[in-house]
Amino acid sequence: MKLAIYGAGGLGREVLELATHINHLHPRWDGFCFIDDMQPARQLKGYDVVTLQSLNPAEYEIVIAVGEPAARRVLADKARAAGFQLPVLVHPAAHVSSDVTLEEGCVVCCGVFISCDCRISRNVHLQPNASLGHDCLIGDDVVISSYANLAGHCRVGDATFIGMNAVIRENTTIGQQAIVSMGAAVFADIADGVIAMGNPARVIRANDDKKVFR
Repeated sequence: MKLAIYGAGGLGREVLELATHINHLHPRWDGFCFIDDMQPARQLKGYDVVTLQSLNPAEYEIVIAVGEPAARRVLADKARAAGFQLPVLVHPAAHVSSDVTLEEGCVVCCGVFISCDCRISRNVHLQPNASLGHDCLIGDDVVISSYANLAGHCRVGDATFIGMNAVIRENTTIGQQAIVSMGAAVFADIADGVIAMGNPARVIRANDDKKVFR
């Protein structure tokens, strides 16, 4: 089996490095490629860039490597509809408690800490050194950025983005399709579809276009 990385930008290159580290310790894939449906027929980091349509699900599994939660959902749905499996990737230097549930397509980067009894739903990306306390529940297609720190019993809704160095108090719920800005200190629940920032975090506006990076 080979691994196709769906996304040929910076995050795609980072995921390639993660997959290479996994392969060094526990050989798992026979080769790699990138998927870019808009700009294929080139090479990146010495590997082919191809379209999804050109790949065979019997030969490849696919990991999503884009940082926009809404785009992650779209690409994962396309891959599943075409018959591809989405594997779980966990860096050897991550700490994942033995009773944690990681659903399909999750990516857990170097230095991530996931405490006991957490459930990480489909297609979640945990960037380096993110930390999740006990009993956290993370929805589908979520991105939790580097050094974000979630205390115990936090809930994060589907397709939400948590920025770098954000801190979230225990027993806090973050809604779906929300954005918690970098460095935010969250002491109270955050509703669906809003952008929150600051210390203490306050809602500044609706997340109307469902985009993080502008």
